[in-house]
Amino acid sequence: MTSSGLEPTGERFIPEHWRGQLVHAEHVARYRLAAQLAEGRRVLDVACGEGYGGALMATAGARSVTGVDVDPATVEHVRERHGLDAQVGDIRELAFDDGAFDLVVSFETIEHVEDPERSLDQLARVRAPGGHVLISTPNAGEYLVDNEFHVREFGHDEFVALLRERFPSVRVLYQHNWLTSAILDEATMAQTDGDRVMELDVTKVKGVQPRGELYLVALCGDDTDVDLRSTGVMAGTDEAHLLAHRLDDALATQQRLNQEAQDAHRRFEEMQEVGRWMRSTWSWRLTKPFRLHTKLRRRR
Repeated sequence: MTSSGLEPTGERFIPEHWRGQLVHAEHVARYRLAAQLAEGRRVLDVACGEGYGGALMATAGARSVTGVDVDPATVEHVRERHGLDAQVGDIRELAFDDGAFDLVVSFETIEHVEDPERSLDQLARVRAPGGHVLISTPNAGEYLVDNEFHVREFGHDEFVALLRERFPSVRVLYQHNWLTSAILDEATMAQTDGDRVMELDVTKVKGVQPRGELYLVALCGDDTDVDLRSTGVMAGTDEAHLLAHRLDDALATQQRLNQEAQDAHRRFEEMQEVGRWMRSTWSWRLTKPFRLHTKLRRRR
């Protein structure tokens, strides 16, 4: 249990539990993108979780922010901690009028539900004319984590096709993770605030082709030709170092087990050689009747 009172089960992201880790950066990057569209809009955050994303969009100037989550304790937390309107609800049956929201956000949700087609219909229904739906989901072809909470994962083309059946315009974006080497001043080096933008000259030396992204992000609506800046959020490298140490430990363990297996095989071959030598001696042949007599007695 975290200090927020929410249980870190892994189904819902809790910032204080994963702060500074890569998963933290992934979630903040998505909401920073959404915040660019929030100003002056009625925003619905479906599967709002802890509420940090709704708070970010409210700070960006949203006219109103409403969060929906299936867990009553989480909804109460959002109200108390962030002061947002939050309601218990299900993405498959949203309790709002048609066209009630100018921006509908649903990140890493659709893969958790039994009826994704119906859920997408609901997102489209509550979107106001001229409004947008911003949605993300893991790319099943690249997301190799075995997540017990996922009901159905989508490939790139499959998910885009579902969106294009429901929205006049679908703008596909790509979220991927990169290792970054940055040279920073002292203040920026110590910065941990994921909401504060850094002045940073960023380039890239490795490319990933479309459909190779880890997460697919899509902006849907009547017209998606809107100004959106690419967003990036840095995390620590501790996880990479930890994985490297674990890999080293695993390799060392594998080498030790291989050596033990080789030693055991060598000892087995030595015992076989001793056995062949014993059976070739005159003493073994001369004592064969006695061994046979002993064996017959044991059988009786």
